[in-house]
Amino acid sequence: MEHNKILLISANTYGIPYKVYPIGASYIKTYIHDHYPDWQVDLFDFNFNSYDSLRQQLLNNQYDLIALSLRNSDDVNYYAQESFMTHYRTICRTIRESSTTPIVAGGPAVSIFPQEISDYLGVDYVVVGEGEKVLCDLSLALKNGKEVGTISGIWKNQNSYDKTEYASHLNVRFESELASFYLNEGGMLNIQTKRGCPFHCIYCTYPVIEGKTVRTLDSKLIVENIKELSQIEKNIYLFFTDSVFNIHEDYNEELAHRIIESGVKIKWGAYFIPRNLNKKRMELYQKSGLTHIEFGTDSFSDQQLINYRKEFQFSDVVESTKICNQLGIFHSHFLILGGWGETAESLQETIQNSDQLDNSIIFPFIGMRIYPGTELHRLALQEGKIKNDNLLEPQYYISDSISISQLKSITAHSKNRWVFPDESHEELISRLRKRKKRGPLWEYLKYQL
Repeated sequence: MEHNKILLISANTYGIPYKVYPIGASYIKTYIHDHYPDWQVDLFDFNFNSYDSLRQQLLNNQYDLIALSLRNSDDVNYYAQESFMTHYRTICRTIRESSTTPIVAGGPAVSIFPQEISDYLGVDYVVVGEGEKVLCDLSLALKNGKEVGTISGIWKNQNSYDKTEYASHLNVRFESELASFYLNEGGMLNIQTKRGCPFHCIYCTYPVIEGKTVRTLDSKLIVENIKELSQIEKNIYLFFTDSVFNIHEDYNEELAHRIIESGVKIKWGAYFIPRNLNKKRMELYQKSGLTHIEFGTDSFSDQQLINYRKEFQFSDVVESTKICNQLGIFHSHFLILGGWGETAESLQETIQNSDQLDNSIIFPFIGMRIYPGTELHRLALQEGKIKNDNLLEPQYYISDSISISQLKSITAHSKNRWVFPDESHEELISRLRKRKKRGPLWEYLKYQL
């Protein structure tokens, strides 16, 4: 068996609202270990390390392949519009100065911008979609001098790649040192229960990143992974990073029952769609550890929900919020103000309707980040909203019918707490983390005015 040696680099250092465990790199490392146990895989996390320590790592080791995991291209915050691409390019330059090893880039940012990132970073290969099997196939091909162009998931040239083959059996093991760090610094760890998104929101990249076909992961394996994690840390908070958790409800119920039957004690949260919440099922989830729900609501206006291609109405939002309140589950609604189709009337409707909800935290995003391959991209081109063709540089769709400068003032007197993306709560969060508080902690922002 080939004894390949791979360096996985997690490039993400963005810590707002909290530092995020490099779950993608951990899935890949676990997959390689399970399928090629003789290979050596080192995980280099930039939340622990620097460019100089990367240089030293490369001088002290000879790798067969260096894999760069890129989570986001920018902060998706209209107020800041911080790009991470310069940081990524510095990583690549550091590698080139210290090693002749081929570089492959993958992760969500790469799946959205394969050609742009390939050109900007000057890497040797880019992976579109799931990286577990592709990375192994690429490493074997390079080691044996075989043709790389036939590997599914490798981007070959402009608009040309074979669809990624989905991995059928995914496992993940948490690195002990990393798990402790992220639980203490970020307050949580993340894990997937399913991949893929079947919905059609006009701005969303999940179908591009993970595909439209939903694949559920082995619930027995997930619980085993959680049990192993509980041997590292006792006070565990997990966030299920599925595009939407509450789909495939039979599977979700199976997972919840397995967690309960295992006896492992965790708290968890997830992204939910505010539709078809069943109180009995939610009680089951709560028994398994559910404490927080982040609703991808987008608007409290029925017309805007139609414009955004959401598959629910405001009445569903009211009912979902009601169930959360009945059960005492912390919940927040993430909105998009000023997106495609927004008018002064629909914005006013959203603000007025927010007062029909109780005990909610509302996180409004301003405008829509435009990504290639989305319906919003087509609409923005049609309306002449795009300044240039390079969407790697953050560009936003902002409706001409609203005034961004007035958003805070017109939401200030709402019944619920609106937390805008330019607000900083680092001091409060730091205090809570020092008291070993776990989870997203946004429920503590409710009275922080």
